[in-house]
Amino acid sequence: MMGLAEVARIAGLFDWLAAYAVTSARGSRVRLLLIVYAAGIVTTTFLSNDATIVVLTPAVIQALRRIDAPPAAYVIACALVANAASFVLPISNPSNLLVFASGMPALGTWMTAFGLPAIAALTVTFGVLAIMSRNDLRGSAAPREPVHAPRPEVPSSIALVLAALVIVGTSALRGPLGAVTFGCAVVAALVTVARRPREAQTIARNISWPVVALTASLFVIVGAINAHGGLDATRAVLGWCASFAEPWSKVAIGVTIAGASNIVNNLPVGLSLGETLALVHASAHDTYAALIGVNLGPNATVNGSLATLLWLAIVRRENIDCTPLRFAVIGTTATIPALLAALLLVN
Repeated sequence: MMGLAEVARIAGLFDWLAAYAVTSARGSRVRLLLIVYAAGIVTTTFLSNDATIVVLTPAVIQALRRIDAPPAAYVIACALVANAASFVLPISNPSNLLVFASGMPALGTWMTAFGLPAIAALTVTFGVLAIMSRNDLRGSAAPREPVHAPRPEVPSSIALVLAALVIVGTSALRGPLGAVTFGCAVVAALVTVARRPREAQTIARNISWPVVALTASLFVIVGAINAHGGLDATRAVLGWCASFAEPWSKVAIGVTIAGASNIVNNLPVGLSLGETLALVHASAHDTYAALIGVNLGPNATVNGSLATLLWLAIVRRENIDCTPLRFAVIGTTATIPALLAALLLVN
């Protein structure tokens, strides 16, 4: 997925999206926020939440430098939508593959279960962000200089669209999602490199290999913890949450998992759940609630997910005035109602 995101960046898709957002806003800060948020939904859905952070967010920041508007609300929108949209499709977040390690549901089942919760989470999150950022959204977003939307490179863009269709089709048919995604990334990269050979090194260099190493090491760490009682502890907590009557068992599981994700990060939590849920033969409702907690819960703090940690590094590098405390205030306020709405609607 990171390789596909890098191909999209080289093709100019993200620069085009950012420029399109600025020009389409027509001077309205609220409309600009809505367009940036919608771009984040599309990017997260088809290229994963990490792509929204690593590639879309820098493009949005560069576009914001051309207009007269405080950037905080827009960069926070990138972070929040990266988690809020991360359970629209199975490929939207690597954590989905971890939680459903024992078997990914068919795409139709996934959409039936998570369609309404995702819409609710995205709507509530945007509403809270807009309300809490209302002071920054007053006034004009007029460009300081002419903004030209660069035309994306056609062959690479076609390869990306085809890759998205193949990946979604594989999910619908319950095929080998990891292998197919890897293959699509290789093909898309070859299409790009065939026209611009020097970009081969760029693609390889810009993939976040430390993230790959971190994820691999988490398998070892979580395995060691589970071997020394961690699995039993997780099983006991899930059992206690599941003892509540419906729909409160779903709420208890989702809120508990969300809290744990903000304490220790959602990747190890997702890894642990992937083993525990299969062992306890958790019901579909309980599993779905756990996945929502893993995906949406991390919006409360920057520590909740790898995506938000990467986002914080980008914000600091670009000298954007947005502290972890400000993110936590907005994120927690948005996460609580969004999480409850999603959990109550999960089917």
